[in-house]
Amino acid sequence: MIPIGDEYKPLRKPVVNYSLIIINTIVFFYFFLQGHRNFTRALFYYGMIPFYVVHGKRLWTLITSMFMHGSLDHLFGNMLYLYIFGDNVEDSMGHAKYLLFYILSGIGASIVHILTLPPNITAWLTPAVGASGAISGVLGAYMLLHPRVRVKLIVFTFYGFMMVRIPAYYFIALWFLYQYISAMWVLLGITSNIAFWAHIGGFLFGILLTLAFKERRKKHKRAYQVRYKVYRVPVD
Repeated sequence: MIPIGDEYKPLRKPVVNYSLIIINTIVFFYFFLQGHRNFTRALFYYGMIPFYVVHGKRLWTLITSMFMHGSLDHLFGNMLYLYIFGDNVEDSMGHAKYLLFYILSGIGASIVHILTLPPNITAWLTPAVGASGAISGVLGAYMLLHPRVRVKLIVFTFYGFMMVRIPAYYFIALWFLYQYISAMWVLLGITSNIAFWAHIGGFLFGILLTLAFKERRKKHKRAYQVRYKVYRVPVD
């Protein structure tokens, strides 16, 4: 199933979320259009390589790695989730707090990724890139702040596909379950180029940060119901 939107309309323009999407897109195509060699070199230079970070080197890559993506579909998937869920979290937190939340969630995801790496030198020298850790934090915040908002999904079946709407906490719970099962398989020795533990770490950091920021679930009537305009007809 693929999310394509939700039924919540933010009350203020999500300028930070839009800026993050634009920056990620510009950064990707800037390096991607320079050719495969320069693109790979950029991934290794700006990506978070655990071996260096645990030795106190290239710590700035904890942030730059959030804006690097390894492929077009990697970028598209992350930006789709950020577009759907990020604007609503920014609406609840405010612009400055949301940006801080986003960066801290991404750093937390990288820390968990490092702590769960196997004793394999290849894994420790492989750069971790992508905004998915920070976006996982956004999902954690969304589940706390807007659990009943319905998410629109495209579901594929044997007979084709259809669009369904389910509460956000159902969808996010299923997403987290998939990440957890996949992460456990990785611990058992099955290799993957997806940092599932970073997703779990970002999600948990997002929940903890939302609680630490003392964000409350806001009740916006316009977010959950359709307003109808009523015309009164005078009666003689």
